[in-house]
Amino acid sequence: MTRRFGDRATIEYIDTGDPVTRAAHEADVQTIQERGLIYPVTFVDDEAVYDGAVSYPGIIRAVENKLGTTA
Repeated sequence: MTRRFGDRATIEYIDTGDPVTRAAHEADVQTIQERGLIYPVTFVDDEAVYDGAVSYPGIIRAVENKLGTTA
């Protein structure tokens, strides 16, 4: 991600199986539950964009769309 986007994008892994982490990200957990999403869920700027699997090409496209650029 850094090689492609520099400091304009970062990746953060959040394990909602950990009670402390889950509490800190309760809004995201609530979104997942309300929408019936399947873990793992990928968020880009607090918006759930993929669920059920991690897709590196999909994440790249979502970040490019968010930044308005093509790397």
